[in-house]
Amino acid sequence: MDRSVENIHLLMVKDNLEFSEIPLLEGYKFLMYSSDLKKKWTDIQVSSGHILERTEGERYFEEVFLKKQEKLEELMIFIEGPDKEIVGTGAIWEGKHFQNDKKREYRLHWIAIDPKHGGKGLAKALVSKLLTIFKDKKMGEGLYLSTQTCSYVAIKIYQNFGFQPYNLEKDKKGWNIVFEKLNER
Repeated sequence: MDRSVENIHLLMVKDNLEFSEIPLLEGYKFLMYSSDLKKKWTDIQVSSGHILERTEGERYFEEVFLKKQEKLEELMIFIEGPDKEIVGTGAIWEGKHFQNDKKREYRLHWIAIDPKHGGKGLAKALVSKLLTIFKDKKMGEGLYLSTQTCSYVAIKIYQNFGFQPYNLEKDKKGWNIVFEKLNER
């Protein structure tokens, strides 16, 4: 996450379930959520810069995720590294941006990799795994995600999975920043 870039909220949509699966790097493995991983979620969000204050992450987890704890065990995953350290996390979660739109009822949510493990393709494998879960559980025909301009590196990954910018005209300033950073258009 590049905090030197103006932080503008953006949405991306994926209106189909087509994608190329990306395997997880050897030595790493996926774990489904269990209550002992709650603290690890906040650790990863803070280390990746998605959340600046630990208490903010803890509060968000309590107010959003724990209200639907039964879904956590099915829809939140973690990546465990070769040394048994938890190094990544992400979820599929109910969305709030497209009310009553069955094609965009769910979103990829809080995708994060510990920067010490960045550049290894873990984020790509994580997105791939989440999309596979979404598809296997027949949760819908498409989904979306919420991101920001300072996550332009992640936006490139999302584009590679078929996510497209939503509302290019309304969010022109933000998308222009992203495209400039990615040397597009």
